[in-house]
Amino acid sequence: MAFNSQEIEAFFRLTTNTRYDAIVKHCKQKRALWVLQDNEGCIIIDLGQDKVLPIWHDEELAKIWRGSEYPQAEALHISFQDFSTKWLSGMTKDGFSLGIAPNLAGESIVISAEEFAADIGIDFPANTDTPTDNI
Repeated sequence: MAFNSQEIEAFFRLTTNTRYDAIVKHCKQKRALWVLQDNEGCIIIDLGQDKVLPIWHDEELAKIWRGSEYPQAEALHISFQDFSTKWLSGMTKDGFSLGIAPNLAGESIVISAEEFAADIGIDFPANTDTPTDNI
């Protein structure tokens, strides 16, 4: 998608619902997503009862979001095919939620993988026996 610096700044200022809608639209077009990973695996945010995997639809958004809190993290590209057939079902099995395009203050819609799958039009569960080795 390749956002420029002005588009990145504008995107992070959008409301959580608008950012969510942008990701849903992106996923309905069967386009790739981005997460952050370090040498221990994907960055999972612990919100008490929720373990949340933040996702974005652009590599630069993910890189800028990591900021100083996750300086060693790198953006990891996930094909839509892998996301829809492996990650969503694996996250459900492992009890993880999704943080949809958090802004720089960390605000995002947190949603179960199953609910997100329904929002993007994926029959769920696609394959609940798939492990989430990358997460």
